[in-house]
Amino acid sequence: MIYPELKYYRAIDSRNLATRYWGTKEPIADVVFLHGIVSHGGWYEASSSSLAGDGFAVHFLERRGSGLNLEGSGDVDHWTTWVSDVVTYIESLPQDRPKILAGISWGGILATCIARRHPELLSGLVLICPGLFSNKAANRAQRAALSLAKRIRLLNKKVQVPLQDPALFTNSPSWQKFIEQDPLALRQITIRFAINNLELLQQATSQPEQIKTPVMLALATTDPITANEPTRNFVRRFGSTQKKIVEYEGASHTLEFEDDPWAYFRDLSNWCKQIATA
Repeated sequence: MIYPELKYYRAIDSRNLATRYWGTKEPIADVVFLHGIVSHGGWYEASSSSLAGDGFAVHFLERRGSGLNLEGSGDVDHWTTWVSDVVTYIESLPQDRPKILAGISWGGILATCIARRHPELLSGLVLICPGLFSNKAANRAQRAALSLAKRIRLLNKKVQVPLQDPALFTNSPSWQKFIEQDPLALRQITIRFAINNLELLQQATSQPEQIKTPVMLALATTDPITANEPTRNFVRRFGSTQKKIVEYEGASHTLEFEDDPWAYFRDLSNWCKQIATA
C-alpha cells in the first residue's frame, strides 16, 4: 500500500485547495481523480495506491467545500468555479506526460464537462459509475422548488444531500458503517450548490459528439444511483473513436468498496497504460 502525500494548490480566487498525491518514480502519466458529491479522496486510497504502484502519478483533488477543504462547506459561487479549479491544477502539471481525468459518480459530471470544454488538456477520460444520468436526480417538483428558492434569494440555505443511506453506495456492512461515521463526508449543500449542480449537469450532457477524448466507462450492474442504460447510450454518442465500456456484474455504486475490487483496479490500470503509451 502506497500512502498519499497531502498537498495544497492555489485556485484562481487564491483559495488553497487540498489534493491527495501518490507519487512514483518516473511516472508514465498523470491520473487526476474527481470524487462524488458525498465522498472525498479518502474513500479511494486503495485504487489510487494500486495505480501508483503501476507507474502512474495519482492526484485526487478534493472539491472546494468538501472533504479536507472545510472552508465554504457544501457551497460554490458558480459551476464554472468547479471547472476552473480542476483546469488550474491540470495546467500546473508537467507538460511532458499524458493526462488522464477520472470522474467518480458526481465527479463524472464535472470530468465530462471538462473533456468537452478543454479537450486540449486530456489524453484520456475515465467515467466510473458517473452521475450523468441518475436514478436519484432531482425531479420536476424539486427543480421547481430550487427555481423558487433562487427567485426569493434563499441561496445560502442548506439542504440535506439526498444520498444519505450508505446502502446506496455499497452492499458491504463494514463500508456502510465507514460511510455513516465518516466525519469528512458531505451531508448538506446550499441551495446555490444545488442550482449550480443542475447547470453543470446541463453543460455536461450537451453535445456529446464534441467529446473526442478516448474514454473508459465503468458501470456496476446493481447500481442504485447511476442509471446505466442512458449513461451507456450517452457515452456511445461521444465523438471519440476509442470507447471502452466495462460492466461489473453484481457490483454496487462504489466499485472501490466491493469485496474483491481487483478486477476493476486491473481494468483501470490496463486502460490507462494503453492511453499513456499510445
